[in-house]
Amino acid sequence: MVYLDMDPGHDDALALLVALKTFPVAAVTTVAGNQTVDKTFLNARRILHLAGRQEIPVYRGADAPLFYPLVVADNVHGDSGLDGYTFPPLPEADTAGISAISWLGRTLTEAEEPIDWIATGPLTNVARVLLGHPEARRAIRSLTVMGGSLGTGNITPEAEFNFYVDPDAAQWVLAAGLPLTMVGLDVTRKARLTREDVGRFISWGSPVGDALYHLLTFYGRHEPQASDVGMPIHDVLAVAALAIPEVFRWEWLSLRVFREDSPLRGASRPSSDGKGPVVRVAIDIDTPRFFEWFWAQLQDYRTIG
Repeated sequence: MVYLDMDPGHDDALALLVALKTFPVAAVTTVAGNQTVDKTFLNARRILHLAGRQEIPVYRGADAPLFYPLVVADNVHGDSGLDGYTFPPLPEADTAGISAISWLGRTLTEAEEPIDWIATGPLTNVARVLLGHPEARRAIRSLTVMGGSLGTGNITPEAEFNFYVDPDAAQWVLAAGLPLTMVGLDVTRKARLTREDVGRFISWGSPVGDALYHLLTFYGRHEPQASDVGMPIHDVLAVAALAIPEVFRWEWLSLRVFREDSPLRGASRPSSDGKGPVVRVAIDIDTPRFFEWFWAQLQDYRTIG
């Protein structure tokens, strides 16, 4: 069983669509990050309805980082968080009044089977669940995180966006002793969709294909990491890391996340003294094998929507 914690966001939306065809997704929780939590909550519901999977519950999580003021990526994802496509209106969610953090804490504590958890936004929800419900960790078989970078960042020269937004949560989660996998910019920048790839979506002639074409066209124009060789689809790589770990090259590294308000805020670096938490870090990817898997997962959407 898989839980997704997200801040949709164009690449989160694509990751969610891929995950629905890869795993038994039981729930989606949302966090403030790419946009405010009210917008990411709505966006997750929009994607599930688009995919015909509206039975999957969505829960609204933290509206701000642990200590810092919220920074959103409206320059990349627009005012809605999913600019570029007009979604139909949705009825109010049955889960609108239920806190994701309370729900996760209770559900993980009572879980009778192990949970694989994928987090593609700031780690605020994950940290709050573990801090408030320490017994919940017993159900977590794995936690796969899209975040961090061993090299340069994408919101500052040093930091990746998710870790920058809530560096305290990132450091706490890395140090929590969970079986944690980190998929950072070191590999996500190597898996890029080209304009020709995006054009494949509109050729499907399906509502999902139409939505993806317009969403990713917008994203490709605004994602600062995009270039002539394509746009990175960061969050999809976290889904792939759980599904097909064999296409990645891994190292176990002792890491620290810089929490202080300085030019290094949110940077993730190997610990100089080796005393930081040791996590499994993706350092390379077999890109052709990844994309072979990626397109196979999306085939059903040629007729769905």
